Amino acid sequence: MRTQVRQTGAQTAQVLNFRLGRTVDECPGANPLFACSGVLVQSVAAGNPATFWKLGAGAQQTFLLLRNDAPQVNPPGKVGFVFQDRFSAIAQDRPYTAKQADGGWEVAIDNWNDQAPAGVAIEAVYYDIADPKALLRAHNAQRAFFDVTGEWLPVLRFSRTEAGQVSFGFNQMEQLYYGYSVAARLNARYTATPPSCPGNPGEADNPSYYCSGLLTRGTAVGSFHAWNPSPSSDAGGSVSFTWLRKDYNTPQVVWPQGFVMAPMSTPAAYRLKLNCIYPFDGGTTGLSGMCVDRGVCNSAQEALATYRVGKLCAIQPDKEGFEASITIRQEIPGHAWNEWMIDTWPQNIGKQLQLEAFFHTSTSLYKGEGLRDSQIFQRDLLNTDSRYLPILDLNATAADGQVFTYSPQDQSVD
Repeated sequence: MRTQVRQTGAQTAQVLNFRLGRTVDECPGANPLFACSGVLVQSVAAGNPATFWKLGAGAQQTFLLLRNDAPQVNPPGKVGFVFQDRFSAIAQDRPYTAKQADGGWEVAIDNWNDQAPAGVAIEAVYYDIADPKALLRAHNAQRAFFDVTGEWLPVLRFSRTEAGQVSFGFNQMEQLYYGYSVAARLNARYTATPPSCPGNPGEADNPSYYCSGLLTRGTAVGSFHAWNPSPSSDAGGSVSFTWLRKDYNTPQVVWPQGFVMAPMSTPAAYRLKLNCIYPFDGGTTGLSGMCVDRGVCNSAQEALATYRVGKLCAIQPDKEGFEASITIRQEIPGHAWNEWMIDTWPQNIGKQLQLEAFFHTSTSLYKGEGLRDSQIFQRDLLNTDSRYLPILDLNATAADGQVFTYSPQDQSVD
């Protein structure tokens, strides 16, 4: 899979912002303003095809020239694309001819070869950050361009102050290609089995689940946000997760869709706390005390003895208890998933949680429309908290340890 980019998105945003502030009266060689200053943009109307580079009617295409000295110029749509200034386009062998309206900020660009978009002076796609849902339309354009050219245009954030000043920004996590990096990161944690994880300065090391393995939660599409504790979890004081790592022998999760948390060592506004561990299905649904009602094992020795005779107990999440849970899973076969109980957290704090990705899977206990429902989660988080996470495909039995794979085609677009 090619992941070529013309330049980094951060570089593109920096260049565009420089051009916005370059309010010259004339470009060298008596060239028009758009040759060396301002930013040329064209909106993509809602409902337009993803192939935004296709030509409209007429021999020319109308663009707006944005500059800081023309705050009244405002693109009409929430999504659009950026054309290079003429000098940059010539330098990159993508020349074009155009004419700026006398005394105005419209630029008529002569038609280009829309059968070969890689040769067109398109610089970026943008969306209005005031409407987070517009990101999905920008993704549609970004993906369509990549499918034809093999190049990833950056998706930029477009914002405007009350005074009319425009700026462009870039967020790596909002790019469709970013999902490949997330999948690689999760697969690396799945295969890593360190003896421990670094603690805070001056403190003892943490158990190795702090920086390895994958803490996943599956849930159905319901009347609450997927990342919120369910009503039954609130009642029982804990939220049920399944932990995956190559030495934990967990071939299945319960739900066909859910989310993955970043490592517990990751800085976050709200840090999750592991309450107890059940190496197998703890049958916690409906319990009033999810880490109490099955009995509590207060030592690794007690946990091993209890599970070896076919009984359950909640294991303490210290280093010894965690390692005992590994031994139990390796010694006693026939148990697909496990339950790791996380203390409930406040409702509606999606921006503060260590969320890393959504997932769908076809090998879960419950069957359903995992991809469709994970897209519902993805859209819900974007609409609710202006936060975008990629969707990954989970195969917990992947022989090569690559349990997560990423495809741009799995992502929500408009």
